[in-house]
Amino acid sequence: MRNIFLSFCVIFAFSINVEACPYQKMAEVDSKLNLNISKIDSKTFKTISDLKIESKEKLAIGELDDAEKILDRALALIN
Repeated sequence: MRNIFLSFCVIFAFSINVEACPYQKMAEVDSKLNLNISKIDSKTFKTISDLKIESKEKLAIGELDDAEKILDRALALIN
């Protein structure tokens, strides 16, 4: 019984972590964007904003992997 409960907890924790990944990246983009706002030109800022909107649309329809890839592109532009 203890092994079944432990297995369930591990699987549950992993599933929460997988679902949260794009949302964590979204928060990372926002925080880095706010920290580096003075160093980013307007064209790059617009591109990052467009990528954020595109990733939100992907998240809304459940395409988590695509949303995460889009956010990775946005993070690459900030760095």
